[in-house]
Amino acid sequence: MSDRPQPETTVPADETPVVCPYCGFELTDDKQRRLHLGLEHYAELTDEEREAFKETYTQEETELNRFRIVALGGLVALYFGFLVVYAVLAV
Repeated sequence: MSDRPQPETTVPADETPVVCPYCGFELTDDKQRRLHLGLEHYAELTDEEREAFKETYTQEETELNRFRIVALGGLVALYFGFLVVYAVLAV
């Protein structure tokens, strides 16, 4: 386990939290638990848990990369939109 302080988390009252078996940290779902286990307790995991972490991490990384590309595309479109408006109104 790392020496970093754990962030404050809240689980909605109508849901049952998923608890880390190593440190008791409460998480909202199994995906978050797999990521927590891999990042905080990797040396203590079984081979199956490590494989589940790697799959979840890869999926999360893919989703983040897609978000970054979409966000960059939106910023580029916004920039050129302002450029066109400026070109039309400045004349």
